[in-house]
Amino acid sequence: MTNKSARLNIRLPEEDLQELEGIRERAGLQTVSDVVRQAIESYLHDEAATWNADKISAIVPAALIEDVEMFIGSGDATDLSQAVTLALTGWVEDRKRYYMEGRESLRQKVAQAIDERDTRKGMARTASRMKVQ
Repeated sequence: MTNKSARLNIRLPEEDLQELEGIRERAGLQTVSDVVRQAIESYLHDEAATWNADKISAIVPAALIEDVEMFIGSGDATDLSQAVTLALTGWVEDRKRYYMEGRESLRQKVAQAIDERDTRKGMARTASRMKVQ
């Protein structure tokens, strides 16, 4: 199977080209084109993963970050972004469950109160009929 490709010609300032050359050396790549290809692949991957997401910034205690990094290192998440997403998902689901259970509990209490009221009214009617006889 052949891959279709296209050639791109771009103009870069000399400083950017020198930076790309430095990245090529540090990454052990053969050409600056390899660096650019990797950068484009990484960018496209990031964009595809976040097209329907919002970026947030938060101040988090260092001890918590250390724990998160430990869990990432053990394979519980692939990176910080995934770890935060998993944590937020768990928290949101917990809140939803809490409020839904609270709503259900309230419905049960209301139904029970209505039943008790109806029972008292029924008993009152029965008592008043008994007095009449």
